[in-house]
Amino acid sequence: MIWSTDHSATASITTTDAVIDLPMYLVVSIVIGIIALGSILSMMVIPSFFTETPIVTIEPLVTTVNASNSSITYYVQVNTLDHQPIRNAHVIIKESNTIAVNTTNSSGETRVNIRPMIPAGLDEVYLDVIVKTSRYDSVTNTDLLKVILRR
Repeated sequence: MIWSTDHSATASITTTDAVIDLPMYLVVSIVIGIIALGSILSMMVIPSFFTETPIVTIEPLVTTVNASNSSITYYVQVNTLDHQPIRNAHVIIKESNTIAVNTTNSSGETRVNIRPMIPAGLDEVYLDVIVKTSRYDSVTNTDLLKVILRR
C-alpha cells in the first residue's frame, strides 16, 4: 500500500468550526464537573443538615451526700426537639475515678447509679454527662452535676 503525499485531500478544521465546537465542549465539561462535584458534596453535607441535638433532662442537678462514696441515682430523660422519646440512647455520667453507663428505654428514660469518690480535703465534686445516640448529635456537658459532701 502506498500512502499519498498529497495533503490537499485531508480534512481541516476551519476557524468557524473551532469557535463553535470549543465553547460547546467547554460547556459540556463544566456541566458534567458541576454535577459530579454537587453529588460528592451532597453526600458529605446533607446528613449534617438533618441531625438535631436531643433534649436531655437530668434530676437532681445538685446532690448532698453524707459519705464520700455514697451511691447517687440520677433520673435521665432523652427526647427529640418535638418531645418524642429517644430509645437506646447511651447515657454516661463520669467523674475523674468513676464512670456509670445506662441505656434509655422506649419512653426515653433511664436511671444511672454512680458512686462518686470525693477526694480527701474537698467538699464537692463535679460530674460530666455524655449522651450518645445513633441518629442524633451527641450531647456533652462538662461539670453539669454537682455532688456536695456534708460535713
